[in-house]
Amino acid sequence: MSDGRRAGLLVLIASFAGHGGNYLFYVVAARMVTPPEFAAISALIAFGTMTWMPVNGVQMSVTRNVAVLRTSGTPGELSAYLRQQGRRMGVVALVLAAVIAGLSTVLAHRLHLGSAQPVILAAMWIATTCVLLVMTGAVQGMERFGYVAFALAGPLGALRPLLLPLCLLVAGMSGSMWAMLGATLVGLAVLVRPVARAAKPAPTTVPASTNTLVTMIGLLAFSSLTNVDLLVAQAMLPEHDRALYAGAVLLGKVALFAPSALAMVLLPRAAAALERGESAEGAVLRTLALTGAAGLAVALVLWLMPTWVLTVTFGPEYAESKPLLPALALVMTAAAVLWVHLTFAIARKSKRMVVGLVAAAVAHWVLLGLLHGSPWQVITASGIAIGSALVVVETASHSGSLRMLLRAAKSQRAAIG
Repeated sequence: MSDGRRAGLLVLIASFAGHGGNYLFYVVAARMVTPPEFAAISALIAFGTMTWMPVNGVQMSVTRNVAVLRTSGTPGELSAYLRQQGRRMGVVALVLAAVIAGLSTVLAHRLHLGSAQPVILAAMWIATTCVLLVMTGAVQGMERFGYVAFALAGPLGALRPLLLPLCLLVAGMSGSMWAMLGATLVGLAVLVRPVARAAKPAPTTVPASTNTLVTMIGLLAFSSLTNVDLLVAQAMLPEHDRALYAGAVLLGKVALFAPSALAMVLLPRAAAALERGESAEGAVLRTLALTGAAGLAVALVLWLMPTWVLTVTFGPEYAESKPLLPALALVMTAAAVLWVHLTFAIARKSKRMVVGLVAAAVAHWVLLGLLHGSPWQVITASGIAIGSALVVVETASHSGSLRMLLRAAKSQRAAIG
């Protein structure tokens, strides 16, 4: 097995392990809190995911730039770049925590949380996770995929349910945020070591980092496409339906987040290949195929899964979520494939797809403004927006799958001839 495939398999396994941990987190929460509190916890986590998605743009820019500097730069340039990004992200994290904490009363009221305390704790968790994500981007760009796998499986996954029961017993619903914060701090303690080593050489001139703002906008648009549905459901649906949709999202979105980890291996390697003047389309096609297959497999498992699995793990109140699961998983499979295309666009420093994603995100908001009367309407709105965006990319983009396959076949024929 090649190093690239071995790394991809490692990160994919870690991603599924992390999502298994997150699943257990929600199972424990569902058993220890009331359904309205469970929906509130889910909404807080969705809010955090949307809030730090622009930082995911920074993470991906850091990954791309670190990969390029390792290919054509010097240790001093890499050190200067990492120090610069560390200072900037420290300031951003502090400001972000202060802003969210300042809005805690408003957010608690709008999301039916009952108290501002969970929002204040969420602000601390979101801020520290922003730093963790940028550190993950740095080790990702260095192709230290063992550390990437640890981040996915541990701080962003299995550590959370380990901390959750005690935190809930001590602090009630707010304990969910204490558990998230504790897991994140463990991740920071581990990932700081390889990043600090890379930043140890004497810094030289900081190289120009391009397209970071464009990348952040693209990631924010993608986050809106894949997370705003839960916020709209929490704000607009009746209390009973809010809990049902939160339970369905937990499993349905595994089809997005688990296979999308494959793009974490693709980004630094595609960026480095393009820096060397080589083609990365073969790796993109393999990643698209694996991502689509993994998402469809998740959808099939959720379709075949007996309803009693939900009732045993979450409780009898969540049995009505079962029909929603495969539909959500199919929508999220399309989103996962869209994510691979976005990753390749970021590696190529392309702006066209970002513009298209912003348009799709705006269309999604319009659709949700019209379709929010039931969980099925919310899923329909997401399916139309995400599915349409994917169709446009595949048919109109230079990096659509069919076009890349035809170019690969043509190159192969030319090589044989």
